[in-house]
Amino acid sequence: MVNEEDYGKIIEAHAHIGTWSADNADFTEETLNAAFDEPFTVSINGEEEENEVVRILVSNMSGIDQLPDGSPKIGEMEANETMLDIAAENPKLRTLIVGQPGYGSADNLADLIERRGDEIYGIKLHPNTLQIDANDPLYEPYLSVAQEYGLPVLFHSQDNCSDPMYIYETAMKFPEVPVIMAHLGMGGDDNHWYTLGILQTALKSGSANLYADISWLSPGMIVAVLKRADDETISHLFFGTDIPLGPYSDPAAYPARVSEVKSAIVAAFEDEEEAAELIHALFYQNAYDLFFADREN
Repeated sequence: MVNEEDYGKIIEAHAHIGTWSADNADFTEETLNAAFDEPFTVSINGEEEENEVVRILVSNMSGIDQLPDGSPKIGEMEANETMLDIAAENPKLRTLIVGQPGYGSADNLADLIERRGDEIYGIKLHPNTLQIDANDPLYEPYLSVAQEYGLPVLFHSQDNCSDPMYIYETAMKFPEVPVIMAHLGMGGDDNHWYTLGILQTALKSGSANLYADISWLSPGMIVAVLKRADDETISHLFFGTDIPLGPYSDPAAYPARVSEVKSAIVAAFEDEEEAAELIHALFYQNAYDLFFADREN
């Protein structure tokens, strides 16, 4: 059953500040504030509804961005201290600290967690920009830190270095760690189906604790995934957008995205209660259960 007090709340599970050279972008927290400061109205197949983003899981892209030689633009500690200081001044922001296997050190993250652990909600890794396959042993110290401190790990998932199978291979070595495959395998629908298969295999076998966000999936693909997924799989999916990349540097794009995804779900599921439960799970409850429930209860 959906808690009516929470319905309409959104946890944005994939957001950034910082630079991204591929798009010549330099985003400050003000970009997020413009989209998220106030509740907004969405239209769900013609019916208006008030929504509010209540928490935003955010990492510093400058710690993922590359210099021309392929190395990170700034180091782990600078990227993460900067992000934590910004989040400390914004009650909606929750920090995912960036790891740089091959360049930084998992000990850096452990030290930061010891000092500022109450402000840290997970670890972000981006194999494609690191140009190090996600199944490389260099990731294992970072997963060990996540395991020690009870943190989820968000991997960019796509292809090449970020292949979801590589992520799964690393996650199997740390089955207690929630490992999130961002974008459910970025790319076309074939990539999403491939990644969904890996996610379901992991959950059914108990071999890894995989999750995924649904940023960049088309509304039709989101509906198709929901129709194919069982209850356990659905509980391991949540909403995110990659804001402020792509269209989301425009604050108006966010309500439009929420409207189109919710509208697609309502149109596809005739049972109104089922549609409401799916929407609430994707937009709020699943992310709350993973990132916040143990801290707030």
